[in-house]
Amino acid sequence: MVEDDPMSVQLVRVLLSDEGYDLRFAFNADEALSVLTYFKPGLILMDIQLPGKSGLDLTRQLRANPELDAVCIVALSGYSRKDDEQSCLNAGCNGYIGKPIDTSTFREAVRSFIAKTAGAVPKGGSDVRDLLRDIRNSFIAESLGELAGLLSENFDRDRLLRALHRWAGIAGTLGMPGVTDQARKTESFIESTEKIDVPAVRESLEDLKRLIAEAASAPAFEVALPSEIVKKLSGKRVGLAGFSQPEANRMAKVLDCAECFTLCIETPPEGLSLALVHRFDIVILNLGSTAGSACQRHTSPGLHKPILFVGSRASISDKVVSIETSGRDFLTTPWDSEELLVRCCKLLSPVLRNADPAVREGPAQVVIADDDPAIGTLLRATLRRTGAECHLAHSGAETLAMVREILPDALILDVNMAGMDGFEVLTNLRADGRTAGIPVVLLTARQQEADVLKGFSCGASDYITKPFNPAEVTARVGRFLPRKKA
Repeated sequence: MVEDDPMSVQLVRVLLSDEGYDLRFAFNADEALSVLTYFKPGLILMDIQLPGKSGLDLTRQLRANPELDAVCIVALSGYSRKDDEQSCLNAGCNGYIGKPIDTSTFREAVRSFIAKTAGAVPKGGSDVRDLLRDIRNSFIAESLGELAGLLSENFDRDRLLRALHRWAGIAGTLGMPGVTDQARKTESFIESTEKIDVPAVRESLEDLKRLIAEAASAPAFEVALPSEIVKKLSGKRVGLAGFSQPEANRMAKVLDCAECFTLCIETPPEGLSLALVHRFDIVILNLGSTAGSACQRHTSPGLHKPILFVGSRASISDKVVSIETSGRDFLTTPWDSEELLVRCCKLLSPVLRNADPAVREGPAQVVIADDDPAIGTLLRATLRRTGAECHLAHSGAETLAMVREILPDALILDVNMAGMDGFEVLTNLRADGRTAGIPVVLLTARQQEADVLKGFSCGASDYITKPFNPAEVTARVGRFLPRKKA
């Protein structure tokens, strides 16, 4: 691993400690080149924001070396824009993992890259939350100390940007998504101006300091699930179809935390039948397997049983995600524990039945409500491929006025807007007969499962987590948009 942040190195060391790997670490390009003279890895995790020579420049140099050209290199970055990922691939990286690192999927992602080159998958690791608590406490202490230093002196632009980038990259992994969001906003603000706006940056850093201090006084970082999830899923019977034994074991372990009962069932090529699934409250079907894909194709849409389809975006067809087939939802891989549970809760929740998409002559109309202009611009660019016309709103009041004027086909609504938040906007829309049936897709940060469940109780149609996958945004919003007139 090539990474200049000691805390990120410690985090990866903890996450991979039980995997049986021989781990080596370098803090800059020169150290990495020195290590690679005697150590030949099967995988290199490459931070792209290194001091001196960048991770992308180092990757290009390694690709020019015949002895290292075949090594799998995976980029690590706190940015998640599509063009950033493409830049990494163009430089010679084999893949891309975003920061903050998702602790529930990171090990599986590393295994998948290792498997492509070594053909063997190491054993699954144990729970690492105790160790993560120690890292979290260290992060809080070190970041508060560094913030105190930054606030007591004239701002050094480069030092400030590096600190913000580091905090944004790791805070969310340690259960502090608000710190990640504030650090990213501050970093973007500083980068957008040639001269530092001292009063504005100082105020932003004070807000960051407050968020970290609040995290320090919060309850310990626990695995505990929101009570709403346990209440909704406790005692429910879940059938797992089309999964390998390791995949089924991982899924059963997660569902067991919510007090569910799980059982592996057959995936008959003629499709699921009522006789096979009648005893289950939910069926989870793996579309990534040949048997699961064939089973889905022949399963009747009229089968009155909630089904959660799991697979890559490519394996989940538009027919699968259509809202015209009730009691269906999808979960894209690689999935994390929290989203699996929330998707199961959604399938068991009495949600608003939106009107089926109508045929429209002009472009579909979508309102995007987020107080971060960068997020709104990115979502608009993402939905351009659907042909939709997008309108941006930056506050709750502006959102209500815009939706009532346009009557859009769908609304993407950020939960955490300043002033009137997303829940208040959603409640107002559902109370208005003209807007009550408009599909609303919530936009939330990771580790805000309770917010998602609250949104469903207020009448939300679906949700998307930040940082988001453009393909999933298109699929989840596109299912509510009108069909184009032939």
